[in-house]
Amino acid sequence: MDKKTLSIVAVAINNLEVNKRFVSSIRQYTDEKYELIIIDNGSTDKESVAFFKQNADKYFRFDKIVSLSKAWNKGIQISSGQYVAVVNNDVVVSPNWFTPLKETLDKNKKAGMVSPITLWLMRGLFGNALIKKIDKKFKKPYQLKKFKDVVWGEFMLFKREALGKVGGFSELYERASGEDLEMIFQLYSKGFDIYVDPRVFIYHEGGRSQTPDIISKKDKDEYWNRNWKLFLSRWPKYTKGWK
Repeated sequence: MDKKTLSIVAVAINNLEVNKRFVSSIRQYTDEKYELIIIDNGSTDKESVAFFKQNADKYFRFDKIVSLSKAWNKGIQISSGQYVAVVNNDVVVSPNWFTPLKETLDKNKKAGMVSPITLWLMRGLFGNALIKKIDKKFKKPYQLKKFKDVVWGEFMLFKREALGKVGGFSELYERASGEDLEMIFQLYSKGFDIYVDPRVFIYHEGGRSQTPDIISKKDKDEYWNRNWKLFLSRWPKYTKGWK
């Protein structure tokens, strides 16, 4: 078997144009042997399903929508890479994104996960001026403070051994929130360090993976509230005062 260095796992539901941008950026800007794994989380649009099948190196379909953690775990299960990128399908990667992130993991023995800097596009939150400020302040990868700092889960690159020791994403969380925070705290509890690498930017269209036809705002808010309470209840020692 031709073993890949990198496995990229993304979960998709319909949203053809968003997924086209995502896949195009992965194919154009990933500079290593890799496999693209698309987990179809109950898509109903035939054109989207056909696109996923044609453009994924590995494809798996759930007939009905399952939690994001369950879908991600399926992708991890069928992956073969030494490194596993678990990403939202509404991101666009930048050129040569993998090499610096891999370097950060390789240079730090206890590193289990690294994330890039995210530019949120949905409200134009980042402009050139802010990018320059970030570039001046952060010149090299930095380690998060254990049980104090977190990053959101739109783009996470793991060492496979770290995922193995944690056991994947917790499936206690409903739909699409909380599982990323749980993963970070699980990594901390297993002795792994987490880094952010400001040398790499990715672009996130925020919210495009959970459009109203997939989940209503009311349901999304209810899931978020339940999942947040669950997370706080599981880590009371470290989340005292969190709201």
